Amino acid sequence: MSTALLKIENLKKYFPIKVGLFGKIAGYVKAVDRVSLNIDSREVVSLVGESGSGKTTIAKCILLLEKPTDGRMLYKGEDIILFRGEKLREYRRGVQAVFQNPFLSLDPRMSVFEILSEPVKNNLNLSKMELHEYMLKLLEMVGLDGSFLEKYPHELSGGQAQRVAIARAISLKPKLLILDEPTSALDVSVQAQILNLLADLKNELGLSYLLITHDLSIVRYISDRIIVMYLGRVMEAGLSEEIFNEPLHPYTQALFSSIPDPYYREPKRISLRGEPPSPINPPPGCRFHTRCPHAVEICGRKEPLEYEASKTHKVYCWLHLEK
Repeated sequence: MSTALLKIENLKKYFPIKVGLFGKIAGYVKAVDRVSLNIDSREVVSLVGESGSGKTTIAKCILLLEKPTDGRMLYKGEDIILFRGEKLREYRRGVQAVFQNPFLSLDPRMSVFEILSEPVKNNLNLSKMELHEYMLKLLEMVGLDGSFLEKYPHELSGGQAQRVAIARAISLKPKLLILDEPTSALDVSVQAQILNLLADLKNELGLSYLLITHDLSIVRYISDRIIVMYLGRVMEAGLSEEIFNEPLHPYTQALFSSIPDPYYREPKRISLRGEPPSPINPPPGCRFHTRCPHAVEICGRKEPLEYEASKTHKVYCWLHLEK
């Protein structure tokens, strides 16, 4: 039986471009175009790629902040789009998010106690004493003490604020956390502490993570599987060690060659020509072919099919299909 906690099938999200007084639709921004992925229980899946590749849009669809244009999203085997009433409330409790900048996701007018207790009051029936004890336990889990309960976000450092944001995210005992660049706004030394905290919480609470990041140096540290995206499409997907040891897609190779890692075996940095095409009018065939150093005639004419390098490692590239 499949252990998939969340399964996404052929997800599309097109944003209409409206012009004129009456808002006539002149085209669409194809932010996510036929993406499929799954996240298993207690697994960390990382979405990597340049800005504009559709990573955050996928996260917003999962969180129901955006309604998908097409495709299915199954949570524990049930279609999320059909959730209503208590079923929807249960889903929202089970899937939480930690955002990039904690100072933008925490209400500056609320104390830490109010920030943490708001979701708990709305979902759990606790007395005042039980609520206070629960708040202390949450802070302890993220490495803070009870003195922080009366503080406000402006009194916290970046790392402390992100710990509060994580405490709020785990307050309802979710199954899946969406981590959207959770360390990019922090100092390097604090980044390591937050990553260690997330790893500990995953093991302690049995969490699954969908990690969205530009920082490829942290992907290997925390991820079980990696999905490489470009211009709304999946280019390569596989186990973390497989992709780091042998990246197959030219785009993945270019991304990984930029990692400042002395242990990464690729000695030569790969520079991509030009800028990513517009998602309003993406190129035909392989979407990467306009920047690919290995592109051949068929790349600009037909979309590449899936090539299985192994049961767990898949790539969409004519270079390997033709071989």
